[in-house]
Amino acid sequence: MSNTFLLSTAVAAALVSGQAMAHDNSCDIELDGQIKYYQGNLTVEMENGSTLSINPNRDLSINGESVALNKEQQVYVNDYYNNIDTAIPMTLTIASEGLEVASVAVTEVFGELLGGGSGLDSDFQALFDSLDQKLARSFYDDAGNIRIDSTQFDEPGWFDESWEAEFESQIESLISESMGRILIALGTQMLWEGGDMSEFEQKMERFGEDLEYRLEAKAASLEEKGEALCNVLKKADYAESKMQASIAGLDELNLIDLDSHSEMKM
Repeated sequence: MSNTFLLSTAVAAALVSGQAMAHDNSCDIELDGQIKYYQGNLTVEMENGSTLSINPNRDLSINGESVALNKEQQVYVNDYYNNIDTAIPMTLTIASEGLEVASVAVTEVFGELLGGGSGLDSDFQALFDSLDQKLARSFYDDAGNIRIDSTQFDEPGWFDESWEAEFESQIESLISESMGRILIALGTQMLWEGGDMSEFEQKMERFGEDLEYRLEAKAASLEEKGEALCNVLKKADYAESKMQASIAGLDELNLIDLDSHSEMKM
């Protein structure tokens, strides 16, 4: 695996967008519309502007009006709430652990390229620390309770896709500012190798293989968690479709969009 691919894989794992991660294309999920979640209270804005709310007791209301449910409808509401309630902390865990993997990959690659003491590796570490702190500020209150409010985001879904643009921008800025140091370090290493480019390439290839080996277990764990998240969201989408069909006033509920939800069995 090339260093570039290793970096892109680690970075991709760290970025949370409107799709759940999975190892194949069977998990094609989009999260649309506005959602709020705090202290067990779930609120979803539907496509017609109406608001669905479910409290920790699994009581359903539409625009503040309680809705009486039969036994079957209550099962769908319970499943919908329970799976979203499960998916949110799972997604935050994947984000945090993905940042950790990306941090190790990026800082070690540039540390190897530039050598210790260049300062760039510590700059990258500071970047990842700031992103981790932003994750905490954005999605947790001071007591550690999860707090989601997608109305504060620029993109649809319960997590803001602008994170990816910000991450890439800061990485590019750091590399651009340090290009002189990178070229000098590469030139110095080339001189130590007697100008032998192939020897340098082999050295970096060995480093990349070692780094991949050390990150393999964490990457596999992230993939498993991504697949588990996908399955949870599939269940939520199935319950959502049943709620749409059986509960008056929810025909415009479409927070979770999964092409294959008809294949999902509860």
